[in-house]
Amino acid sequence: MNHAIADAFDKASGAKTPWNPSRSAIARVKNPLPAPVTCPHCGASVEIVSNALIYGREYGEWPWAFMCTGKFCDSYVGMHPLTGIPLGTLADGPTREARKRAKAAFNPLWQAKAMTRSEAYAWLAQALGIVNVGECHIGWFDVDQCQRVVEACASRRNQGEKNSCPA
Repeated sequence: MNHAIADAFDKASGAKTPWNPSRSAIARVKNPLPAPVTCPHCGASVEIVSNALIYGREYGEWPWAFMCTGKFCDSYVGMHPLTGIPLGTLADGPTREARKRAKAAFNPLWQAKAMTRSEAYAWLAQALGIVNVGECHIGWFDVDQCQRVVEACASRRNQGEKNSCPA
């Protein structure tokens, strides 16, 4: 089914899809990125797909993603639920792996309840020299920025361990 027909069907039926998103869900996204049109990794076009094309089955309650159409490119990014807004930038395999490492280093800062998630991102923005905290999202980072996240979090942990040791 082409997008124009799908869009007309979605609107007529009231079904929520990336072509007929929820206005309230869109309003909840604080810093929306534009939908990707061209892959930054290979230059091919990007399309909206069921995430079953990526994972082999539909995954999650909102099974939509943006995916590169390049024959040898594996770049994709999921969407905020009930919207057509990407969760981050299109990521190839190395970028996805780097983001996983960055999140593994960063998430314990706020998950341990030592600070809120917002406070943790404010700290991270400062540590990385990002002036606008609203632009500090691991899902927006490239491989090098993700490595800097891992290093900043390790440095913070090491500082905490040094400060907690008896003199």
